[in-house]
Amino acid sequence: MAVSVLLAFGGACALLFLKPGPAMSVIVANSVGYGVRGGMVSVAGNVLGFAALLTIVGLGLSWIAASMQVWFDWIRLGGAVYLTWLGLGRLRNAGRVSSYGENPTGELFRDGFIVAVANPEVLLFLAAFLPPFVNPVYPAAPQILALATIFVVVSAIAGTLLAVLAGQARNFLSGDRLRFIDYLSGGLLVVAGLWLAWPALEMLL
Repeated sequence: MAVSVLLAFGGACALLFLKPGPAMSVIVANSVGYGVRGGMVSVAGNVLGFAALLTIVGLGLSWIAASMQVWFDWIRLGGAVYLTWLGLGRLRNAGRVSSYGENPTGELFRDGFIVAVANPEVLLFLAAFLPPFVNPVYPAAPQILALATIFVVVSAIAGTLLAVLAGQARNFLSGDRLRFIDYLSGGLLVVAGLWLAWPALEMLL
């Protein structure tokens, strides 16, 4: 596979991750709420979710997406309800107690993973996004593996940058202003939930 193709694919991935969406909102929310480490844990969950979707596409199981498309709106709504519930909880308890307790690693990882796999459009997008970069002259499997690796690496880098920037912003808040952190992170989670639910609501209404 030509280096120019890999660079073009990497650039396309970077543009994709620069587009605001539910995953970005969750990473920023958890970075603001729990610092850089909290954001990085959510990034890890998000990356694992993308890796799982890429595995499905790489194994040629995109037909699963087509056969299960009738359920996609409900999967999306389930993820949206979960994120909105988390956000409302943080808003309700702002300034009083951490939503996840003192060591929320598992919960923050779960947030990142769910926001990746609860958006079925990602699976359909990947199924359509990867093939144009595959050269039919050469074996497909190594090319798909290379592209999938680039996709995961770029998603990890983009998520890390978001987590660091949002986590550093937390350091400028102290005292009574710490309550603002809960309001901001809770609001972002609600936004992520609504963002995730909107396409499904349009279809159901």
